[in-house]
Amino acid sequence: MLCLSLIYLPLSLFSQEEKAETEISLLDRMQQEDKISLQITTNIDSLYADWRLQSYHWGEAKLSFANGEEITEEVKVKIRGKYRSRYCENPPIKIKYSNKSLKKRNFKKLNEYKLVYPCKSNEEYQAYVLKEYLIYKMYNELTDNSLRVQLVDFNLKDSLSSRIDRQFTGFLIEDREELIHRVNAVMSDMKCMRPNHLNQHHYTIFQVFQFLIGNTDWILPTCKNSEIISLHNGEMIPIPYDFDFSGMVDASYATTNIAFGFNSVKQRYFLGHLKPMEDLIPVLELYKEKRQTLTKIIEEFELLNLKDRKRMIRYLDSFYKILDKPKKVKRLFVHPMAEAMAKDY
Repeated sequence: MLCLSLIYLPLSLFSQEEKAETEISLLDRMQQEDKISLQITTNIDSLYADWRLQSYHWGEAKLSFANGEEITEEVKVKIRGKYRSRYCENPPIKIKYSNKSLKKRNFKKLNEYKLVYPCKSNEEYQAYVLKEYLIYKMYNELTDNSLRVQLVDFNLKDSLSSRIDRQFTGFLIEDREELIHRVNAVMSDMKCMRPNHLNQHHYTIFQVFQFLIGNTDWILPTCKNSEIISLHNGEMIPIPYDFDFSGMVDASYATTNIAFGFNSVKQRYFLGHLKPMEDLIPVLELYKEKRQTLTKIIEEFELLNLKDRKRMIRYLDSFYKILDKPKKVKRLFVHPMAEAMAKDY
């Protein structure tokens, strides 16, 4: 009996390990398709009226895939965000699944998603959302230490009247907990950190990207539109999010930073620590290697009209024109006495 038990134990452990390896998250399943459909049913008036407290409300989420598969589950939904929750007629939403329901479907217990969709119900604001989605996809190409996004055809259905209240194209954003699991990082209460404590290579990728897209709407020590993850080796990596105030999106509601003397959100500023050239060179080489890929992400995204895609590519090209000029690179990113501003757009 003892021998049989000893034989059985490793086999049992192996089957558990094999199961853990084959499990995927709900987001992993979504990522198998370019775009899926998402319907949220909830009491819309009650949800939207709660923009101050931002507490969870009952809801039902139905995901529909191209092969006809549907996943319908009860969820909790709430209004999220600071700026958008106050000023948007369509404030962003956070969705929380039950871990129990995910387990029954053999998904990992990674259950939270942020939903971004147009702040206002018109084509202009729909374009802003699509541009921001592309920016997330661009950063995904530069590093795995980035938040994944999933494009969705989204509609909001009122549970009282059964009417479809809002229909848009939006995107879901990977939760921090899922990112940590995916890149084999560790859970930590630490979300903010001073730049000198970070892995400097990854921090440079982060800063140069913010410069590329023309974004100064972030502050690491206060966690404004950025947060930190910790790898097993102790390295701290910055993760950016919320790019709608960037010059590449060029939203009509985005404000310029008066402290930098800006008169347009499309003006660039290297908001970060100036770098030694030896730290900067490998990062700039990465950006040069990825130029065609980043351009292709925009070019092939036909949901965004051709005019907006061309504008995004011109803005991207203006960044690469800077990289082609060594003296300008040194002045913007390296030389400590330089005025780190570029008005090329």
